Amino acid sequence: MKNMFLKSLLIGSLLSVNALGYEASQVTVKFLGYKSKAKTGVEGHFDKVKLQIQKNDDFKTFLTSAKVIIDSSSVNTKIKFRDKNINATLFKPDSLKEIIAVIKKVNGDMKKGALDVEIIMNKVSKTISMPYTNSNNTFMAKGTIDVLDFAMNNSYAAFAAKCKPFHAGKSWSDVTISFELPYTK
Repeated sequence: MKNMFLKSLLIGSLLSVNALGYEASQVTVKFLGYKSKAKTGVEGHFDKVKLQIQKNDDFKTFLTSAKVIIDSSSVNTKIKFRDKNINATLFKPDSLKEIIAVIKKVNGDMKKGALDVEIIMNKVSKTISMPYTNSNNTFMAKGTIDVLDFAMNNSYAAFAAKCKPFHAGKSWSDVTISFELPYTK
């Protein structure tokens, strides 16, 4: 009887652990913009990022339930003057106050592959490919967008003009974006 009780307890424990599924509560969103003819990178991240994701036993289903809402005014390059310039020009229109990203498809396995991620910015939606890796319970993906693909011609022109003396006369419209999603199971 005692042996039967221990077996039941062990099986119940294994089932409850498996039923927990994958879950996450935070995501870090980073970017790398470029300046000068040498295309020097300027790193930054967003301080205010909201993650909506559903716990699930299936890793791909878990990922495709993810929606990220970024407050663009929370841009942080570690230089306040630069952040102010970005917010006063590039993210100035009200339609750019929020950036949304949704994972639409996972092409790969548990270790590596590529995501199809829909980016919604300035009321324009574009799906990009983001190669990913997954190790030590942290999912990482990186891709590139061109802000001009999001009908940001005017705000980008204002940004490039304002930053011209700081960018040696050249700003680039392509931006590398990445995210890190730590998770548990």
